[in-house]
Amino acid sequence: MAIDGGRVAARGFQYQYLRTLEMMLTLVDDPAAESVRVEGPSSHDGAADAVDFDVIDVDGTCQLAVQVKSKAPGGTVGATDTVGVLLQLIASADASRYHLLTNGTPTSGAARVAAALTAGGSPEQLRDALIGILTNAPTRIAQLRTLRPDQVSRLVRCRVQFDGRDEIEIRESLREGLRAYRNRARAGLGQRSAGLLTGYLVAEILRRAADSSEAAFTVKELRAHLLIDAEDLARAGGVRDWGVVVGSMPSIPDIARPALLSQVVAALDGQPRNGIRRVALVGLSGIGKSSLAAGYVADRADSYNWIFWVDGETDASLLTSFQRIAAVLRPDHAPDVYHAPATQVRHDVHTELGRLTGRWAVIFDNVADQRRTEPWIPRAGRGDVITTSIDSTARHGAATRVEVTAMDPSEAVRLLERRLQLDDASQHQYADQLRQLADALVCWPLALELASGYLDTCGIQLDDVDHYLDQLKVRSLADADALPPDYPRTLAAALSMCLEQLQRRITSDGGQDDRPYFALGMITHAAFLAARQIPVQLLAAAVVVDPPPEAGLGPFLLDPTEINLGEVVRELRRFSLVSFDEDLPATGGELIPNANRTITTNSIVQEVIRLGVEYDDDAPAALNRLANHVERWLMAAIELNLMPRAAVLVHHAEALASHLRRLKVRGERVPLLYGNLAAAFRARGEPSRAENFLRTELDLVAQLAEPNELLAVQAKLALIDIMLDTPGPTSISLAQAVAYLDHVYRYALDLSTEHPNAAVKFAVTVTSLLGRPEAQATNCPDLSRIEQEFDQLAARLGPTRYSEVMHAVTQANELLSSDQPGDAERLCRQALDTELLTGVGELHARRILIEAFVRQDKWVLAHHAWEEFRQLFGSTGFHLSIIAQLVHNVGHLCAYQALTARVPQAAALLEKMVDWPVLAGTLAEPTPGWPSRLRLLRIVLYLTRGDHQSAAATMTTIPPHQLREGTPEETRAWCALWQLTRLALLRATTARYAKAGPQEVS
Repeated sequence: MAIDGGRVAARGFQYQYLRTLEMMLTLVDDPAAESVRVEGPSSHDGAADAVDFDVIDVDGTCQLAVQVKSKAPGGTVGATDTVGVLLQLIASADASRYHLLTNGTPTSGAARVAAALTAGGSPEQLRDALIGILTNAPTRIAQLRTLRPDQVSRLVRCRVQFDGRDEIEIRESLREGLRAYRNRARAGLGQRSAGLLTGYLVAEILRRAADSSEAAFTVKELRAHLLIDAEDLARAGGVRDWGVVVGSMPSIPDIARPALLSQVVAALDGQPRNGIRRVALVGLSGIGKSSLAAGYVADRADSYNWIFWVDGETDASLLTSFQRIAAVLRPDHAPDVYHAPATQVRHDVHTELGRLTGRWAVIFDNVADQRRTEPWIPRAGRGDVITTSIDSTARHGAATRVEVTAMDPSEAVRLLERRLQLDDASQHQYADQLRQLADALVCWPLALELASGYLDTCGIQLDDVDHYLDQLKVRSLADADALPPDYPRTLAAALSMCLEQLQRRITSDGGQDDRPYFALGMITHAAFLAARQIPVQLLAAAVVVDPPPEAGLGPFLLDPTEINLGEVVRELRRFSLVSFDEDLPATGGELIPNANRTITTNSIVQEVIRLGVEYDDDAPAALNRLANHVERWLMAAIELNLMPRAAVLVHHAEALASHLRRLKVRGERVPLLYGNLAAAFRARGEPSRAENFLRTELDLVAQLAEPNELLAVQAKLALIDIMLDTPGPTSISLAQAVAYLDHVYRYALDLSTEHPNAAVKFAVTVTSLLGRPEAQATNCPDLSRIEQEFDQLAARLGPTRYSEVMHAVTQANELLSSDQPGDAERLCRQALDTELLTGVGELHARRILIEAFVRQDKWVLAHHAWEEFRQLFGSTGFHLSIIAQLVHNVGHLCAYQALTARVPQAAALLEKMVDWPVLAGTLAEPTPGWPSRLRLLRIVLYLTRGDHQSAAATMTTIPPHQLREGTPEETRAWCALWQLTRLALLRATTARYAKAGPQEVS
């Protein structure tokens, strides 16, 4: 079995630094201890790296020198190794004591060594005892005999500690030690923060291990870390201090809810069911489910190697979160993650989670539909799963269900005290008013946050809380229908009063301060988007500007010298309406600071705001303006192939599109938003969803007062592209495709008078579509007629630069067929240099260029061209015909070169292609032959590596008849490769048979 050296080393360092921290905690109250040097002194006089850490007294002497030895579970420690470590230690430095700490199980000899060290007696007697134990270790005996007198005396100061605890038990012990120390210092340490502090201290030890100038970790510094203020600890956030946290986790709650937290802890401390332990946190929005999950993570962060936070609101947010996880777990495939189909991303993440050796936790937050989320939940591995959901009727399977209800009154009062920043005296003075306020708001966390924000911002004293509650009561009666069932009416009332305060500030100063105006507009727009990672610049621009089409593409950003958006967001944060969220993935070309800053809000806040504004007279115009900006941000990310950024923006576009359709909002930007959503889902490998968006776009265009025929034509061409690119039957019939193309022809004909170049481009696009093998295979006379009509139109209008470039690409493909790869390379290079090719046209040209390089044995250029093709593919959609041609031509060529000529560069390029996740996901189902062809290419790779056993096993999974599909030329080529591969496998097996003999081979 292969040994994963990286993981073994990581486990060793992890154990070493945990034991280092454990030793430091025993010294924290020792007045004689000055510091612990991580990895020992900067240079050793004795054996290199003998000291893993040593303890230095205030007088500068070395009190203790330690070496830590980590063993795999079940590993043993022998007498020879034990004495060898001790000899290294005593040779490295003069210390008062020497310790070997190990989690290995001692052999009988090692146990006798440990007993001899503690038995007492003179140094010479100890040496003689050790020599007697090491009768079969002449090297160690010689080392003992040649020790100097001072080194012999050091032997008496050596000890061995065998400690069989695993890392989880050590971490638990550390947490309890931290709590005990802080409790003795009257600083306190709640369950929510002990794990976070442990993780930080281990990370601090790791940092010091890497820098000899900071290796000395003083006891004074340790005390400062241990006594950090609890609020600062809670605000630490996790990015630097928590090991690995993947995803956008909410803030750690600063009010503990121990009764609920203990239920979660108890459920996840039990025995796993079917390999995974699960908890479902169920309750209404704003009740504190996400905060409870974040509190658990803060408490138990050091128990997990990985913590993954998943946004479960929609299909898009689930996929985006899993793409981020996949990119972290499989960094070598990170560029391809955002182009792979959803099912493949999910499978890859589940596979990697099953492989991880350490513990992990996945939190599915804000799950809207448990049935839809269930397939995403991992089934195997060493991990825990937490889901949060407002659906109290959902079935959560084997999960332990925890009902999250309103806060305990004492917890609610503490939250108000914290938000109103009351000192001890004020807390005592206003105890009755605080309880009264908490009761009126039914101890609902979100309502408490909103009310305290309102009181603080408006300067209302607690002496006047009765007046506030009277207003709240009146507003609650008026807002009886402003919330879904089961929500307290005081929640809507508190939110309404916060919004009215913003409105009042807009009108009170005569427009001198525009921050409240922006704040109210931004929170209103945010109500129609997804709840997480809402771009601040997008919201602000949508308040004041509606860019016309002639303004170009891309986001509109507001000048920070004109409006300080940080101060605007502060207006919303004062009322606890929003909080800052993780920045958008950067474009790399930002010209304005904080251009990618985002905020998050609560779904119930969004719902209440929508109910109040969505039927206003100016709502359609405002939503059209918002659609304009969302569409610009989304398309810019797609065009720049920034798929992680696009994945977030798709989430917002999808949410906005659903509201636009629900409210029957009309306008040219609305169908354009649907069309761009279709492009995004096409790029993500979801053609059925793309098709639905395109059909909606056509419906919306038809409903416009002045229908935009260009949008309709583009949508119809995109639908035909999906039809030709999707194997099997689709909802687009051949008759419908013909009708669509007739419309495109009429449009191009009308366009040819005033815009001949645009008409030619349409002609080239259509002829390219109809020239595909899928279209030719239909043998449809109407498609032949339409192709002829467009050819005649293009001939009448004459060539354009674009049509010449497309013709050059077609000619290059024909040159490959006549074995002229040099000329094909030249034409493709010239075509690509014009930068006129986009989408499928550019992919086609780059595919031809790769083949031209391979046919000329230009392997360096071929590898470079492959990387460019792979990067481009994700931004243009899933074009099966292009990929099929790539596999058939380039993959087939590389396989032959690798088998017959044993060209290593051919095998390397073939491996890149076969291991490309998009390839397997794209060609998994089109026809029975494609999986077999991919397996055949993998067999070739096995043979080039000498892995004959895997090659033989895979060969049995290929039914030869599945290779006989496509054109006669394709069938002959693949069947020939199959025969060649079988012959190579037979020769390899025969050679091994002759060498090893019949019995071993069998």
